[in-house]
Amino acid sequence: MHQSLQDERKLLKLKAEALRLKILSNQMRRQQSQSGSEMLGLLSQLPKAGLVWRLANLPRKTRNKALLGAGLLALLYLRL
Repeated sequence: MHQSLQDERKLLKLKAEALRLKILSNQMRRQQSQSGSEMLGLLSQLPKAGLVWRLANLPRKTRNKALLGAGLLALLYLRL
């Protein structure tokens, strides 16, 4: 009987350690996801960040046309 109590105690210790590690891993995952969302939050607070991001993701041909158009509009605006 004494041996079974020791075995049960070891088993409970192992279960407690497993639970502690599981909680720790969940906390670390949560911190990583929050830090990632903080970075996205900062980027979304930048003015016109969404427009710049969309422009960067356009195909090269379309992006060049958009940049050329923006440059021409800037020249027209500066001349007036």
